Amino acid sequence: MLRARTLAALFLPLTFIAAAQTADSPQTAPVRVFHPTPPKPSYNVATIKPFVYIPGALCCGDTAREIIRDAFAFGTSRLPSAQVIGGPAWIDKDNFQIDGKPPADLELSMRNMTYAQKFQLEHAMQQSLLADRFHLKVHFEVREMPVYALMPAKGGLKLKTVSAPPLHDFTATQPASTPNDPVAPETFHIGFSGRNTTTVRAHAISIAKFISMLSSNLNLTGDRPVADQTGFTGYFDIDDLRWANAESANAGAASDAASLPTALEETLGIKLVLTKGPVEVVVIDSIDQPSEN
Repeated sequence: MLRARTLAALFLPLTFIAAAQTADSPQTAPVRVFHPTPPKPSYNVATIKPFVYIPGALCCGDTAREIIRDAFAFGTSRLPSAQVIGGPAWIDKDNFQIDGKPPADLELSMRNMTYAQKFQLEHAMQQSLLADRFHLKVHFEVREMPVYALMPAKGGLKLKTVSAPPLHDFTATQPASTPNDPVAPETFHIGFSGRNTTTVRAHAISIAKFISMLSSNLNLTGDRPVADQTGFTGYFDIDDLRWANAESANAGAASDAASLPTALEETLGIKLVLTKGPVEVVVIDSIDQPSEN
């Protein structure tokens, strides 16, 4: 089944450092979309239904553009909408409920993978479904656009390399649910102290996974992609990343924690910079209403 998502909409009062690209600036790698290695796997069975809203329901279905943003993303967060260009008006209006079941042998092998491997297989199957059932045709371009760049702060990164995450038993492994639970490799525990402070712990995560967490769980990036310019290629832990929520100031309840940009610099040695950079985009050439089940 395609995963449901619940995003924490924390509108954060972020203060970014504006960095203009100059002729002397080093060339940075484009922010990429996900290109699975062929042949792409496909769902064994997939049903697509128009989503009918039920009052009080937690899920509201996905538009075709949201499904595309999922399918071409690397991790748990969707591509920013700016990375998916074109398409008819209905792909932003019509909502669909999609249930997909992988072939039995693939489903069995997915039980023991890393989180990154599992998500990439899921996204590859979503791309196959879009091609088969929506007749989606796309091409890719690299365009210059606004991005949030993560780069080393003045004092350097404070990330210590840890061992690569092992394979998971997805039938048994459960994410941490309380502050005292151990955090499984490649996962986060995100806690809230009332409306005042957010805390994050993580174990054996990559920069790509960290960017995915910032984008999807914290509503940080809005419509801007996040470019990794840290130069860090390993895995690291987060013991206690804390910052003050915007809602604490709005509600008149002060927090003793720093702002998110300050917390990133002081705790992880990562600077968050508002700039421009090369971004790979998905350009929709054609798409049809999904075929019948």
